[in-house]
Amino acid sequence: MDYEKKVEFAHKELNDKGVGKSNYNPPIARLLRKLGLCFPPPYYRSFFTNFALNMIFFAPVWGVIQWYLTWSELDKPILEAVFASLLTGALFGLAMAFFYAIRRKQLKLTAWRSLGE
Repeated sequence: MDYEKKVEFAHKELNDKGVGKSNYNPPIARLLRKLGLCFPPPYYRSFFTNFALNMIFFAPVWGVIQWYLTWSELDKPILEAVFASLLTGALFGLAMAFFYAIRRKQLKLTAWRSLGE
């Protein structure tokens, strides 16, 4: 089965279980698909993949916002700002990975490889 069909089955299963569309098809997932990357929706990804993707996308955005809002006026060293951004991104990624892992078990979702069979 092709990737797009699996995504359709996944979205239907999540919708049927009462998960909101913005939760099962977040902007990051849509962006990855538009870039041609074939990642499953967040509820079907592994713990590590959810952690890594959330950290990679959150840390730089949060760091840039913080830099322009507060850190530049406080003369925070760049390395300290980068470290704080990475740490915050890691904590956010960890929280989101746990969220998706727990919800996947609560909803008793079909495994990604078994969707559509």
